[in-house]
Amino acid sequence: MRPPLWPLVLAAGAGRRLAPITGRVPKQFWRPDGRTSLLDDTLARLARLTPAARTVTVVDRSHRPYVEAVARPARLGHVVYQPSDQGTAAGVRLGLLHAGADPDATIVMTPSDQGIARPALFHAGLALAIDDVRRGRSEMVAFGVEADRPEQDYGWITPARAEDGRRLASVAAFVEKPEASAAARLFTSGALWNTMVLVTRAGALADRFRRHLPDLAEVFDTASHLRAADQEAFLDRVYASLPRYDFSRDLVAAVDGLSLVVWPNAMGWSDLGTPDRLAEWQSAKRHRHAVVRADDARGTRVTVDFEPRLLASAASE
Repeated sequence: MRPPLWPLVLAAGAGRRLAPITGRVPKQFWRPDGRTSLLDDTLARLARLTPAARTVTVVDRSHRPYVEAVARPARLGHVVYQPSDQGTAAGVRLGLLHAGADPDATIVMTPSDQGIARPALFHAGLALAIDDVRRGRSEMVAFGVEADRPEQDYGWITPARAEDGRRLASVAAFVEKPEASAAARLFTSGALWNTMVLVTRAGALADRFRRHLPDLAEVFDTASHLRAADQEAFLDRVYASLPRYDFSRDLVAAVDGLSLVVWPNAMGWSDLGTPDRLAEWQSAKRHRHAVVRADDARGTRVTVDFEPRLLASAASE
């Protein structure tokens, strides 16, 4: 029997940079003109992988009103309210604490506030990574997307060549928000935008925390041995004093031997981290919905969904 698959959705961001557009609603919860939010879209993509009962969504306690207004709230699965913002590493480890107890479980970690225009390509890349992790070929798989400009506001991944006999390439280096000249060099060299999506084995991720962030890991290892009610009280008491770490910089970038899936630029990925990018995405989304509605009226299918066979073996339980 295959180990269970657990999506871990990171939705605790405050979205302050986008406040002029969203009216101070965190961008992952923002529903312009009543349409779906970025979190809704993320959960819809993940619904293809596994039942919602095995999804963990990490939010901030201040997000409770937005959580209660989510379309199809059952898709959120286990909603975990972090007591305070103590950095992304603590948020990831908190989510992992609630992702079942099986160290062989496959974790699909993703931000909740990114745009993906062609989910078919997203699922195809996930299928490769999930299969690689489950077969023991990789412990941790990062995802980069082909760049079409020297963007300074993104993180970058420098890929290494795939080793003989392996389907996936590997990560040579991470670069976070480079200066203009460095971004130009990265773009010219064929480096990739870092999507922050990660596929790994639960036990391997917990071990990486112990190795690279032992002070943080110790707190959550202690919590993992407590009963549910005691665990919540314990974390409420200690969370504000946790050391602050950035998950990408302080843990993922410190790990050797990461495998890499490269998504094509045609997937239409964006982290939507600036007002301009978010406004452009929402405009394109309105256009796509208008085209779909027009074609639906004529009885013509215009959207290309992912091929179910791509995930049949990777996501089956």
